[in-house]
Amino acid sequence: MDPKKSARLEILSGWKEIANYLGMAIRTVQRHEGDRGLPIHRPGGHSGGVIATKNELDGWVAGGPTQVGLMRKVRAEHEAARIGAKFLLVDSEIALTFSGIAIAGGANYEKKRRCTQTARTAYDTIMRLRKSIPLSVGVRDKLDANLQRLKSELQSLGQSF
Repeated sequence: MDPKKSARLEILSGWKEIANYLGMAIRTVQRHEGDRGLPIHRPGGHSGGVIATKNELDGWVAGGPTQVGLMRKVRAEHEAARIGAKFLLVDSEIALTFSGIAIAGGANYEKKRRCTQTARTAYDTIMRLRKSIPLSVGVRDKLDANLQRLKSELQSLGQSF
């Protein structure tokens, strides 16, 4: 067998063996799997044992901080987009609550004015922020429906757009 080919197939089994190969503590290797994308495989599922190939580990080490930094950045951007989208949805639902309170406000003019202003501020903020937050189709559709309803309610409260 070709020595280069057999080196690629060399498998390390278990955290201790992987950690020894990398010259790190077991806990550090486990942390690197989650934080820095260390290529670990779990053939028995999440609760089973772990394996890694020397070739993949060597490639991960050779990738160094640039590859690790890029993976961190991509994960952080994805998480920020997810949180941003969730914020926009929640904010739109809160704004709808305030516009509903204003509509049902009855004779209490001050309460109606404050609730209308809060809903309008939320609407304007959402419209400004949504330009910079990537949204999935489902989130975008739900947000658009909320904003359309909110705009209609705000117009019925005398707001102009």
